[in-house]
Amino acid sequence: MHINRFLKAHVDNMARKGKYEVEIHGPNGMRSRGMRVTAVSMPALTIETTQHTPSSAGPPCNYINNISYGGEVTMTFMLDHTYEDRELMEQWQHEMFDEVWNLTYPEDYHGTVKITQLGVDDLPVYEVELHQAFPTVLGELAFDAGGMAEMQTFDTTFKFRTWTSSYENSPTGLLGGLFNKFSRKFKSKAKTKIGSKIFG
Repeated sequence: MHINRFLKAHVDNMARKGKYEVEIHGPNGMRSRGMRVTAVSMPALTIETTQHTPSSAGPPCNYINNISYGGEVTMTFMLDHTYEDRELMEQWQHEMFDEVWNLTYPEDYHGTVKITQLGVDDLPVYEVELHQAFPTVLGELAFDAGGMAEMQTFDTTFKFRTWTSSYENSPTGLLGGLFNKFSRKFKSKAKTKIGSKIFG
């Protein structure tokens, strides 16, 4: 195969860092599509181990003693003139305690956060859902008289317990792969048309 054909067929389909979506679900119907999230990272999964030497000599063995799901994710939001995302995060935090600072039950403020990697066709490729998530740090707002052209942003850190993932394009054989390819093309065209209708 010619190298240029190989690059076009494979490298052009590489995942891009700028292709992602975020969906945030809080308590009492709080919801954000995360359209103004400009930066976020998917959490890591770490198998933690301890070493044990079965005898007085020889190499040690590693045994699993814990599983770490990362524990937190930080998002950067752009703010429009309504401050909608900032208000949502503040409301969510106020669900965690009452007026006299009595803490509420975790099940009353837990939510979920979905982070989705999109393909070059703007359709999902990989998705991570954070479970028992809630915003713990609402970042400061910085102002600067010399930054008239700069957009206002703020960071929010979410704590969570675990996460699960799903893959949209797992290998399914030749026929399954062909069906998936044409199905994605159809969905991509439909999504583009819907977006054009909504956003013009």
